[in-house]
Amino acid sequence: MRIVTLAIAAVLAVGLSVSASAAKRKAPALTVGSFEKCEQLAIERGVPHGQTGHTEFVQQCMGQRPKGRPTG
Repeated sequence: MRIVTLAIAAVLAVGLSVSASAAKRKAPALTVGSFEKCEQLAIERGVPHGQTGHTEFVQQCMGQRPKGRPTG
């Protein structure tokens, strides 16, 4: 019974340390900065002007938080 308890504690400790180190290595947010570059990147990624999600993509690319859509 002690072995099972120690094994569970070891698995939890390893899992927590791996997730903590992964959080430190989080990928940087996509920010290009220039509107023209972000427009071109949107087109390359398949979100051309006028398509749903284009404005939000460009705003996120430029480092801005997209505005929520009004409800009702």
